[in-house]
Parts: sequence; C-alpha cells; structure tokens
Amino acid sequence: MKKLSILFLILLQFCVQSSEPQIDKWEQWEPFSSEYSINDLERVQNFESPGIDKGESTLIEASGLAYSRKNPGHVWSHQDSSNDNLIFLLDANTAETVAAYRIPGVNNRDWEDMEIGPGPVDGVDYLYLGEIGDNRQVFSSYRIYRFEEPIFEEAHRGEVVTLEWEFDLIEFDYPDKSHDAEALMVDPFTKDIFIATKRDFRSMVFVAPYPQPVNEKFTLTHVGDLGFTRALAGTVSADGNEVLIKNDDRIFFWERNEGESFEDILARTPKLAPYEPVEPQGEAICFDPNGGYYTLSEFSNGIVPVLYHYQRK
Repeated sequence: MKKLSILFLILLQFCVQSSEPQIDKWEQWEPFSSEYSINDLERVQNFESPGIDKGESTLIEASGLAYSRKNPGHVWSHQDSSNDNLIFLLDANTAETVAAYRIPGVNNRDWEDMEIGPGPVDGVDYLYLGEIGDNRQVFSSYRIYRFEEPIFEEAHRGEVVTLEWEFDLIEFDYPDKSHDAEALMVDPFTKDIFIATKRDFRSMVFVAPYPQPVNEKFTLTHVGDLGFTRALAGTVSADGNEVLIKNDDRIFFWERNEGESFEDILARTPKLAPYEPVEPQGEAICFDPNGGYYTLSEFSNGIVPVLYHYQRK
C-alpha cells in the first residue's frame, strides 16, 4: 500500500509539472542589435565569380526567386506591385518563362519575395509568397500566401494556368508601425517565417513563429536589427545551414553553427558572397540544390534583366 501511495504522489507531481504552461521564448525576447563595418567584412570563398549569365528574362519587375523542388532545373519567380496574380516557372539554364500559374481569389498588392520550404504537412514542399511591400509604409496589415508547390506538365508550356489549389492566408501586422519589407525567409528547422525590412535606418528582422495562425491577423515579434539597410531579398538553403540576404550592391552570407538558432545566425557578423556584376535593381535571390545561388533583377535604366548563377566551388 505504501508503494502505491508513493507511486501515486510521483504521478501526481508529474501531472502538475506537465500541465504548467510552457514559456514562449518570443514573449521575453530581447532584440539583438548587430554592429559591424560592411567595408571590413570577410569575403567568402565558397562560390565561383563572376556570376554565369543564364539568359535574359522577359519579366519586367521580378521580385523573388525560389528553386523548384518538384520541377528540377527550374526556378519560380513573381512580379511586384500592381502586376497580375501570377507566379512564373523559369528554365534555370536559359531564363525562359516556361509557364505561368494564376492564384485565384487574390490580388498582387505588392508581392516582394518568395521562399520554398516545409509547412504544416510533413514531406510537402510549400511556396511562401510574401505580400510584404509597402513603399509609403501606410498599410495596416500584410499577407503571406502558403501553398503546395505546383507540378509542371508539358500541356502547361507557354500557357497561363489557373490551378484550383488551396492556400493558407497568413495575415499579420508589426508591433511598432508599418514597414516596407522585401526579404522573406523560412527556417526549415522550425518552420518559423522571418522578414527583414527595407526602408528602416538598419534593416529590422521580425518573426512569425510556427505554427502561424491562418485566416486570423496576428502581430510579429521584433527579433533584432541587422548591421546594414535596404534588405531586398533573402533565402535559406534547403538544409537550413546557410542564409543569404542581399541589398542594392552586396550579398551577405551566414553559416549556421551546430545547435545555433536562426535568430542567433542573423545576430552574428556575416561574410560577403560574390555579387558580380552588380545588377541595376536586383530584388531576387535563391539557393540551388548544390549550394550555389541565382539572382535576378528588375528591368531598369534600359537594362534587360539577366538570370545569373553563382556556382558552388
């Protein structure tokens, strides 16, 4: 009987402890503030330079890139404010637009970046399309559309295809004010969504922790401030171990240390990845499966945009 009483007390204590609410780290998060001289940053030697010209793109205002996982040898892109509600599948070897896919029921207020990564269903690749631009910084809410990556069929070639697929609407605001943002990243380890702003004195980083509410507006958490401004695009490698963020004339590169969180990565001093030639208005970047990366610019000053590829050494 005594043994049963002791066992009962142990079980009771376990139940009480397990029922206590877990402390959300973001509720007590203290934003980091990175300090470094951009001109003194080390240049990483992982990539070939200059970038390889893969061909001219017919997209006039390309503002995001994501390397396709269901359609090898292709990259996804989109255009920004006031363009059609289309995503484009480009041949990664020629920059040719192979097909366009319409997202029914949504408008392109200002789509500024896209990312590919995991989501609610394990083993499924999702595209994250960020309606996060706000040039005048006046909007009261922003959106990310998350949907399963489409599969190209030969019948789609040269066509605009409307696919009846479902998407998650992730709607949010910021804790301080309105922001113009153009860099969206998804940590494949945690499925947290990170956004870096463009027009602040230093680019601010915010997070939407997973699981993100769907069809219910919520407020992001301020993670910290980078040591540079005008973040224009961001991307995370498929294994989650490398990060790229670009601004007008530089590409910043981080490698994840063992056991390091995504927010800890961005708090550290980055290195510089090759960016040659510097694009006239480059607002898109993505990793490829082999650890290299692609960049793409908008049409600017009469210069036709070119898809550039930086190979991994």
